[in-house]
Amino acid sequence: MKLRNFLLAWGSLIKKILSPYFSTKIIIKAFVGAILISNFILADVLGGEILNFISPFFAIAGFYLLLKFDRRGFFWTGFFVGISWFYWISFSLVYYELGYLIPLEILAIGIIYGALFLIAGIPAQIWLRALLLILVTNIHPFGFNWLNLEAVFVPGIFAPSLLALTFIFAAILCLFYVKNRFKFIAFVALLACAVQYDTPNFKTLPFEVKLTNTDVPQELKWQKQLKNEFINQNLDIIDEAISAGFRTIILPENAFPVYMTHERNLITELLEKSQKIAIVAGALARENGTNYNSAFFFDRGKMRRMDKFILVPFGEEIPLPAFARDLINKIFFSGAKDFETASTPSDYEIEGVKIRNAICYEATRDELFEGEFDVMIAVTNNGWFVPSTEPNLQRNLLKYYATKYGKAIYHSVNGSPSEIITPKQGLFDKFFR
Repeated sequence: MKLRNFLLAWGSLIKKILSPYFSTKIIIKAFVGAILISNFILADVLGGEILNFISPFFAIAGFYLLLKFDRRGFFWTGFFVGISWFYWISFSLVYYELGYLIPLEILAIGIIYGALFLIAGIPAQIWLRALLLILVTNIHPFGFNWLNLEAVFVPGIFAPSLLALTFIFAAILCLFYVKNRFKFIAFVALLACAVQYDTPNFKTLPFEVKLTNTDVPQELKWQKQLKNEFINQNLDIIDEAISAGFRTIILPENAFPVYMTHERNLITELLEKSQKIAIVAGALARENGTNYNSAFFFDRGKMRRMDKFILVPFGEEIPLPAFARDLINKIFFSGAKDFETASTPSDYEIEGVKIRNAICYEATRDELFEGEFDVMIAVTNNGWFVPSTEPNLQRNLLKYYATKYGKAIYHSVNGSPSEIITPKQGLFDKFFR
């Protein structure tokens, strides 16, 4: 009887705490705010100069709505932002025969980002909410850094930077705190300070590059009976690039679905072809019982292996203490071990140009842009997540980092378009030069 009363008391308390969060009116408003903030992803899907121009203004309206909310509205906005940006993470569960967990993972993603936004919504002061929002969105759960409010402004005229984001939030705060006729003058003036006027200087490769795009479904990529077919397809693509006179060819992450370190005949053939063309291609590596996600560089009869420096949380490593990591790997991944990493980012040269190697996720990390190099070559396999908006979010994030560091990124992809991503064009260059 005592236990029953105890449980009833706790149940009543929890209901009292949580029930205010389940207001339909608040949830609908938060959903609208989240969609406005996240519209840049849809803008990338649909394309078009007009949508590209108005996208940041929708986002500004979303942030204005958010700052008007109390902590409940902040939670639900974060919940819907988290889901609309990252629902696709759960799709990879299908390939581990865990598809039934997809709804639970999507719900967990929403709750995690809802909790982050909730922290920002605690203060009563609107200016403090704005400050905390910028701070908490720089907290990266498990090291996953793709929630980037600066990247929201990759489309349009504003600079995708922390300084510009600060000016934009200051402009929004004017609508709350400036009570006279100068409110909108201050709003426009501060937004003008957030505009990107110039294009960062950047270098490109001074020779012809074949940027390969493939569309191999993830469920087929590692089927043993198709291994030779995929290898031969890649070799044919390389031969075509040689015939066309390209200096370099770039193939996506895991383009060769093999442990390259164990494929002597394939290595010999690629070394032979490298006398005519430089080859960058993704494959796995295995050394001393340890697995690596790698890119291989073949040029002038020599080979170099470049291992991934930063792994995908819960995709290539379990970012938890050893006991929890081992338990999860045992239960869900048949006891498989995490991938290992390189100790530093990898660089190589072609025709005197210094190139930074990046494999998928790590191309969207600040650490990969440290040090001196001329351009970045990134290889990616988006087969895990398509069809979804993941490639669109990734593209905006790559554009953000290209702009932030003044680098061109040559991005070869499986499952979505390959392209050369350059820094965002400034207003003067776009309209007046």
